[in-house]
Amino acid sequence: MRVGVAGCMGYTGFELVKLLDKHPNITSEVLTARVPDSVKKDPRFSLLLNDRTNPKISTLEDADFSSCELVFFATPHGVCMEHAKKLFNKGIAVIDLSADFRLHDPKLFEEWYGIQHSAPELLDEAVYGLPELNRANLAGANLVAMPGCYPTSVIIGVLPLIEEKCLIKTLLADCKSGVSGAGRSANSATIYGEVAENFKAYAVHGHRHLPEIKQEVARIINKFKEQSNSDNIEIQFTPHLLPMFRGLYSSIYVELTEDIEQDGLTELYKTRYAGEPFVRILPKGVLPETRFVRESNEIHLYVNKFEGSSYLNILVAEDNLIKGAAGQAIQVMNLVFGFAETSGLK
Repeated sequence: MRVGVAGCMGYTGFELVKLLDKHPNITSEVLTARVPDSVKKDPRFSLLLNDRTNPKISTLEDADFSSCELVFFATPHGVCMEHAKKLFNKGIAVIDLSADFRLHDPKLFEEWYGIQHSAPELLDEAVYGLPELNRANLAGANLVAMPGCYPTSVIIGVLPLIEEKCLIKTLLADCKSGVSGAGRSANSATIYGEVAENFKAYAVHGHRHLPEIKQEVARIINKFKEQSNSDNIEIQFTPHLLPMFRGLYSSIYVELTEDIEQDGLTELYKTRYAGEPFVRILPKGVLPETRFVRESNEIHLYVNKFEGSSYLNILVAEDNLIKGAAGQAIQVMNLVFGFAETSGLK
């Protein structure tokens, strides 16, 4: 199958091209970049672009995707929405790794991203691309909105508790990510001299991923409302910048609506994720570490109930560029087109 990648020069775009190159069913037909000549000069692409893999490279405005069945958008927010309808009408599927189609309320999108949504009529068409949540809806989808890296870790971290009678009263997400999560554009806040030997919080008054987390949690509660203990969860989220390039770690504190022992919680998680190829519930005493998920589509979880307390701590580790972005997009592509879900990822 032939695919295109819009925005191949960013960190996520490059990871996409690299993973697609290893996929047995895929040919990267078209790549786009702001300066097309810079792609072949980039040392990252020197081993990927060869006689076997020789895609057409152009700007997005000049790209011809007519031979593609799917186009990935690894572009800044606001770009995909300008092109999705045209591709959609031509029968070309779109997997968008930006935030353009994550929030179903265009006014909420405008509030958090500062730009007017130019394709609000497509918002209801978009399927939220979290396989562990929406696997059945992804098969044959024409437009997929990939989750943000932080929401991926938080939603997978708490999903079993919400589906099981909504056992959560309060959710506090303390999340940390490497600097690659900020993208490849020049930014003084993420240069080596500012990040090395330093650790800090950011966006403490509100991060763009917060409304996404709230939206999806509310949708899960609504889906399982008949067996729910609660129809509302207080959610707070603070991100931090780690002095490392890639990797994401979430420490999620949850106040339960009823008392559950450690063994019961562990069994709940193991049962819910038993058939998931990329979710690993770690055994007692083995805690998640970012190094063990580096360049992997796996996400590692550990559930720890505080003794004598109604609170528990869920620890989650993922690679923000793979499970938090490019790898999860490949996983979704496999589901959309009927390939083996792990194809190109294991």
